[in-house]
Amino acid sequence: MHKALHYCLIWLFSGACYGAQPSLTFCHEDQDSFPWVMTDGTGLNRALLGLVEQSLGLHVTYVSVPWKRCLAGVEQGLYDGAFAASFKAERLRMGHYPTDAEGRPDQLRRLHTSRYTLYRRVGSAVSWDGQRFDQLKGRVGSLSGFSIRDLLLAQGAEVDESSRDPLALLQMLIHGRVEAVALQTQRGDFVLQSHPQLARQIEKLPQLLEEKPYYLMLSDALLMRDPALAESIWAEVAIQRESSVYQALVAAYLARP
Repeated sequence: MHKALHYCLIWLFSGACYGAQPSLTFCHEDQDSFPWVMTDGTGLNRALLGLVEQSLGLHVTYVSVPWKRCLAGVEQGLYDGAFAASFKAERLRMGHYPTDAEGRPDQLRRLHTSRYTLYRRVGSAVSWDGQRFDQLKGRVGSLSGFSIRDLLLAQGAEVDESSRDPLALLQMLIHGRVEAVALQTQRGDFVLQSHPQLARQIEKLPQLLEEKPYYLMLSDALLMRDPALAESIWAEVAIQRESSVYQALVAAYLARP
């Protein structure tokens, strides 16, 4: 087995792999976001950034905090970066995305692509045809601070952002506190697979709400201090994301029970 793959597999499943000298601090959400970042320190974003660290000779310290606090910390210079962030224009005051020659977010340098799906109670009439809601008479639950809120509001939905926990959000759905829930698909599915009793009462609509790229945002302070390092990190994300080592990590992680 390739040595880098061997060590990163150990790291991915144990959450413990460090080298080089400490240099940067990145924050991420303090809830499980399968398969990208988990509270036990594993996840595919962590694996990918571990490969970036290894290639560039960096040591990144990872801090898990509520997502809104993570973004605010990047804006304040408390953290050098935040992941994984979809593009929202209002976040440009908080930090930087990798950009292309036209100044738009550079999807080639994304961490990953993620999909959002609508979940409803079994037997509910709420529907989404890929363009608009039908029979939506109550609130739609969304995790606090997440960008899917913009699409929901644009469709005229009333949004409940009172929870940071996807399990709690799906329980709110069962108890009738919201009429539907908008979650990242793999994340919602992971929660339901882990809670079979809940899964029997909830169904996922087939049409996607949205699909979007997610990025490592870097702070103003880092871009001012070392713009070349920032660019090299984003470039290495793109290289490592397509590497055979990372693809093997993805396959191994998703194959776990």
